[in-house]
Amino acid sequence: MSAAAATDRRAVGGLMLAVFLGALEQTVVATALPAIVRELQRIDLLGWTISVYLLATAAATPVIAKLGDLHGRRRLMHACIGLFALGSLACALAPSMPALIAARALQGVGGAGLIVIAQAAVAEIAGPRERSRYTGLFAMVWALAGLIGPVLGGLLTDALGWRAVFWINLPLGALALWAGAPALRRLGMGRPGGRIDLAGTTVFVLATCALLTALSWGGGRYPWLSAPVLGGFAAAALGALVFARQQGRSAEPMLPPALLRDAVIGPALLVCLLMYGFYIAVAVLIPAYFQIGHGLPASRAGLLLVPALVAGAIGALGAGRYAARSGDYRRPVLLALPLAMLAALAMGLWAQSLSPLAAALLFAAVGLGTGPCSALVNVIAQNAAPAEQLGAVTGAMAFARTLGAAVVTAAGSALILLHVRQGGGEFAGARLSEFAAQSLSAPTRELFRAGFAQLFFATALAMVATWLVYAAIRSPVLRLRPAAAES
Repeated sequence: MSAAAATDRRAVGGLMLAVFLGALEQTVVATALPAIVRELQRIDLLGWTISVYLLATAAATPVIAKLGDLHGRRRLMHACIGLFALGSLACALAPSMPALIAARALQGVGGAGLIVIAQAAVAEIAGPRERSRYTGLFAMVWALAGLIGPVLGGLLTDALGWRAVFWINLPLGALALWAGAPALRRLGMGRPGGRIDLAGTTVFVLATCALLTALSWGGGRYPWLSAPVLGGFAAAALGALVFARQQGRSAEPMLPPALLRDAVIGPALLVCLLMYGFYIAVAVLIPAYFQIGHGLPASRAGLLLVPALVAGAIGALGAGRYAARSGDYRRPVLLALPLAMLAALAMGLWAQSLSPLAAALLFAAVGLGTGPCSALVNVIAQNAAPAEQLGAVTGAMAFARTLGAAVVTAAGSALILLHVRQGGGEFAGARLSEFAAQSLSAPTRELFRAGFAQLFFATALAMVATWLVYAAIRSPVLRLRPAAAES
């Protein structure tokens, strides 16, 4: 191994630690929630401790990515680690639930930067071929965070109290800053004089918050056709129109319209929206399939997700290594996606009769089939982007993933509950989680399984659409060198 390659790997290793820190925070808090409620009360606000972090992350991701293009990712990574650490400190010291929620929002902004700046930084220091190998490793990081997050949260809460879940982020943040120093020293300092479009950014953040809030309220706090939910959707739609118009007139648009029309980047965004949206939505909802449809406890339902997490990481790692050697981004995805489609189709056909283990193995096949796409779709979009727009494209891809997951999760949950209601099943709540602890009759459990069949069928169709869109992408062979080195 050359000295340059060893330096690259050390630098990427530091960035992977930053991604791990941001990804871990999305799962580690879940097991601490009961202890938080016991001390801070206000169970009515409990859900916001999770959703506000995701909301802040979604809204901040494209903004921070664009700021990285303008002012340099080195400064932004330092700032985001500082925000994340400050938010974690405020969470650990929070005297009330509203204070905790506000601190989680600050933490979410920092967490967004940890992830998207690290991904864009890899694009800046490594060529697309080598980067495709690293994206497989990043997939392993996400899987590891998903696996150990709940366990670590439970252990810390039991041993030291729920505040330890946040205190631990301070030394981990310092470690990420130290480990990522070799990578940060190699990053550019941005474009002198570049200024972000404040008006467009404000509209984007408000529209995103309106949409995600409406999705979180719908079918739970308020009916889907209630004024608050419909008002949120209307505000989001109006904001999207204003934002699109503003982008066309801005000197520094968050995502230049020309990139959206690009023959590679536009379809890659659609692939990200479809593939990630449906895969993440099923991953979020399928524990309810195990708990409600089969009557399993939450602990076993969570364990049945492990095969899918591991299989997805293996698929991403294998595809990344292949693309790094050959420069071919097409074959791994076009061969693997049909596996995901057939597995989702089988889940839909036999949703009412599958055993929990069989369903878990089929979903693992979905993960294996989507893994190569998750590893390479970001790389081909970055491969087509000019060096000065790497952050903007990376942020847009991350936002498309979040948006797809939020919309499909909400729609899938509503579809399943509508099926139960129309079938005459026992209905004593507005969210899937409210059924898990109830004693339900066998016919109602069967209705739930049948409702999930519709989600699985929709996922199979989404995988077909993803395959067609991806097959139409005609990206150049992946470059060996970073875009910055060739500009």
